[in-house]
Amino acid sequence: MTMIARTLFAASLLAIATSATAKAIDIPVPMDYRLIRTVVVSQLFTGEGQSARVWHDSKQCSFVDLSNPGIAGVDGQVKIDNTVHARLGTKLGGQCMTLVEWRGILETWQKPTLDATGNILSFPVTQTRAFDNQGQPLNIGQLQDLLQQAAAPKLAALKIDLGQSRDDIVKTLLPYVGADDSEKLYDMVNSLHFSQAKATAQAIVITLAMDGRHLKQSGDTPVDVLNASEMQQWQQLWQGWRASLDQAIDRASLPADLANDKDLLHEVLSDAGSAFERGLSGRYDGDADPVRLFLNQSWDKLGPLLRSASGHLPGAEGLRYLTLIAATDLIHEVESFGSPLGLDMSSNGLRKAVRSYLKHQSGG
Repeated sequence: MTMIARTLFAASLLAIATSATAKAIDIPVPMDYRLIRTVVVSQLFTGEGQSARVWHDSKQCSFVDLSNPGIAGVDGQVKIDNTVHARLGTKLGGQCMTLVEWRGILETWQKPTLDATGNILSFPVTQTRAFDNQGQPLNIGQLQDLLQQAAAPKLAALKIDLGQSRDDIVKTLLPYVGADDSEKLYDMVNSLHFSQAKATAQAIVITLAMDGRHLKQSGDTPVDVLNASEMQQWQQLWQGWRASLDQAIDRASLPADLANDKDLLHEVLSDAGSAFERGLSGRYDGDADPVRLFLNQSWDKLGPLLRSASGHLPGAEGLRYLTLIAATDLIHEVESFGSPLGLDMSSNGLRKAVRSYLKHQSGG
C-alpha cells in the first residue's frame, strides 16, 4: 500500500498549493485511535500478546507488566486503559516467592502535544488511576508508587515523528517535476509542518500547515500529447505499476467488513488507467478533462475506504498514509488548482509529469 500512499501524496502537494497569493494553508488531519493504538503497540507493547514489562527487579521476582492497551478520546485528552499484572516477591533458596500479586487496570490521561519544531507528537501524562477488575481502587502503597514511577513515565515517553517521511516526499515527487521547478519542490516540502494537535472523541486531529508565500504561480501553457514512442513507454510503466498495486491490494490483510472493498480498489485502478491514457493521448478542456473528472469522481468512493484501511496498516506507515489522504481531501474544497511546480490536476499536468518521469528514468 506504500506506493498508493506516495502517489496520493504527490497529488496532495500539487493540489494544496492553491494560489500564488496564499500565505498559509492549514489542513486538518484526523488520526483514528485505532491507528494511534497501532503506533503505541509497535513502540511499547512489543512482548508476547501485546505486553510490556515496564519494571522489574534484578532477580525478576518483582515486576510490572502492561498489556492490551485500549485508547479513546475523553475531554480533550487521550485515555489509555492498560491491563496490569504486578508482582512483588523475593528470592529464597534460588526460587522466587510471591509476597504480593495484583491484577487490574491502569488508566492514564495523556494530552497530545507538539514540540517546538512541529514534527514530534508526544503524550505527557496528566492523570493516572488504578483499580482492580471489580472496579475497586488500588490501595497497596508500594504498587501505587511503582505504577506512578515506572509505568506512567513509559507511557509518557511515547513519541510519534510526524515529519519522518519528508525525504520520501521529495524522492517521490522529484522525478515528476522539471529541473527548473525542483528548487520550489524543496521549498514546499521544507515548509510543511504540524501546527496543532487536539484530541476529539473520534480521533486526534493534527493541523498540517504549509507556507505558500514563497511559491510562484506557473503558467498553464498547453502541452503536446504524448507521441507513439512516449505512449508505449507509459503503457509499459503503467502496466508494471498496476500489476504491483493489484498484488498489494490482494495481499492486504483487512477485516471482514472491508474485504469486499478490495474489488472497489481494483475497479478504481482500472478506471485510473483508462482516464490517464485518454488524458495523455488527447486534448481536453474543463469538465471534459478525463483526468480531472476521474479525480473528482473517484475520491468520493476511494477516500473513505483508504481512511478505514489505514487503521490496519503498521504504525509509521499508517500515520504517513492517513496524513496524505487527508491532504488529498482538500482537492474537493477548491474550485481551481494552482501549479507552483508547473503541474496541475489535469490532463495537461499529467502530460508534464509523465514526460519528466520518463526523462528521469532514461537518465536524461
